[in-house]
Amino acid sequence: MKVRFKFSKHGVLKYIGHLDLMRYFQKAFRRTDIEVLYSKGFSPHMIMSFAQPLGVGVESDGEYFDVEVDDNEDISLMVDKLNAQMAEGVVILDVVKLPEKFTNAMASVAAADYELNFYKDSPLSEDLLNKYNSADAVTFVKTTKTGEHIINVKEFVFDICIKDSATLFVKVDASSAGNLKPVNLVQALLNLEGKAPEAYPFHILRKDTYMRDPEGNLVPLNKVDYE
Repeated sequence: MKVRFKFSKHGVLKYIGHLDLMRYFQKAFRRTDIEVLYSKGFSPHMIMSFAQPLGVGVESDGEYFDVEVDDNEDISLMVDKLNAQMAEGVVILDVVKLPEKFTNAMASVAAADYELNFYKDSPLSEDLLNKYNSADAVTFVKTTKTGEHIINVKEFVFDICIKDSATLFVKVDASSAGNLKPVNLVQALLNLEGKAPEAYPFHILRKDTYMRDPEGNLVPLNKVDYE
């Protein structure tokens, strides 16, 4: 059966890259008695799929991965078994059984919530938010192999609000087709006032990751009971 784990990642482990995080969980599973299934062939590996790589230095309250386990495993015991193997900074929060033929975690991602907390000087103000709301386009320049492209972030932002003088909350497109990075959103916002992004360092916390339900609503990746 396929199961989906939700976990948080904080502290020094935020500096672990995606590939190292995958190896971390693979080793953790080997230290438990959870029977994880492996692929076939000359180089068998655990059948595991992460929802979306988290940038190095970014913390999160809502990360997800899918893994295939033996049908006889007791899902109610998995959170405690895996948490017993976790280093400080990673906590398993939930596990759910996935319905048959359910889309895997990576392909399911549609959006993500972020809190952006500015360290010292904060550029946030109601005036800045009003400028964003009234503008037809809020842009930054994205450089790719094919050249420079002007991106309008308003096409990829589902919600935005100022929580306090130093904290910005946003819900943005996180799909493979339209993934908007928080740093690019801040860059576009500061372009409205001619400010340099490097003058306003901030901490990024991903609050949760979302998929679309059959009606098109955004729901957390562990809310799989709508089917």
